[in-house]
Amino acid sequence: MPNDFGGADVQYFERFGIAIVRQDSQRLAPTLMKAMEQKVVGSARAERTYRALGAASARADDGDHRPTGSHDPDEGYLHGYRDGVNQLIGRLLADKVVEGVQIAARFDEKSVAWGLEAIGIQRTGLSGAGIKVAVLDTGFDDKHPDFRGRTIVLKLFASRSSPDDVHGHGTHCIGTACGPMRPTTGPRYGVAYAAEIYAGKVLGDDGFGTDRSIIAGMDWALEQGCQIISMSLGAATSVGDQPNDDYEQIGQVCLDGGSLVVAAAGNESERPTRIAPVGSPANASTIMAVAAVGRNFRPASFSCGGLNPGQDVDIAAPGVEILSSLPGGLYDRWGGTSMATPHVAGVAALIAQSDPKFRGWALWARLLQLTRPLTARTRDVGRGLLQAPPK
Repeated sequence: MPNDFGGADVQYFERFGIAIVRQDSQRLAPTLMKAMEQKVVGSARAERTYRALGAASARADDGDHRPTGSHDPDEGYLHGYRDGVNQLIGRLLADKVVEGVQIAARFDEKSVAWGLEAIGIQRTGLSGAGIKVAVLDTGFDDKHPDFRGRTIVLKLFASRSSPDDVHGHGTHCIGTACGPMRPTTGPRYGVAYAAEIYAGKVLGDDGFGTDRSIIAGMDWALEQGCQIISMSLGAATSVGDQPNDDYEQIGQVCLDGGSLVVAAAGNESERPTRIAPVGSPANASTIMAVAAVGRNFRPASFSCGGLNPGQDVDIAAPGVEILSSLPGGLYDRWGGTSMATPHVAGVAALIAQSDPKFRGWALWARLLQLTRPLTARTRDVGRGLLQAPPK
């Protein structure tokens, strides 16, 4: 890296080979152009803003969404490692298709929340013990009574923000991924109830964050040895957009280092009239993109789809009316692909606990191998419905 960007504020992430420079564009341009001419800098782009992808009653519905007039990508398109893995898993799958309407009637939530029942949490004896799960979000209320005695590490990355989870989004996501086996009240809502929690506040009190805070959080999670990094955040994309090269590279570094990154596919769709493409950073081929389904296992109205070639939905999980924790010892039902993503992070922790060989790409492959096919299109739900590992 150049030693000087004209006095700019520079943060360099050596692990990823990425620098974030904050400076007036006119003052920065000459130095940046020179660095690119000298091939010290390979590429440059404007910093982007990302937001939390879930909220209370976020257009939560279970309608039978059949898209009309939507673009169909080439389903045979292969994109690097991810599609190679997906093709392999496709040949291994032999499960029955989930019949959503029949199964939905069984949810009573007396002992477990519907999302956990849908992923088969009652069939596993795994707890996530010994596994580190990083949730990069709006922070976490570690004083919530349901998390007493847990191993919790907090870190603030968001600028001009308090250290607390003022928004509530992070506490809700961590509750789903790592909530207790026996809450203070109500049914069980957490997957990996014994996992170690690493809560990186990369989104501010308003639920928004930038590349700088998010990449810093990912770098920290790797440094801490987290086997799973969960990011229920994103920025909208358009048909024809390409994935962000930075997150392609970061995701690859994480996977090679034994850490799986899962991210929310996005909430920009308005099914059945419009399906939006998977957002960033979930559209990177090295980051697992998670779609949301409702109780009938149809794609949620807001859930994005794989419209751009190679930018696929990889897996689906419950993301409508999801019960979880909130700051102040509270609980509520929220909806969004944000709520689906921590289900995947929690199950990934269970799989990682089951065998130390399940790290990075191997953990990715095992998650897909355990899925149950859905009646919805692969474009909308990926390989299928997330399932907890048997024991």
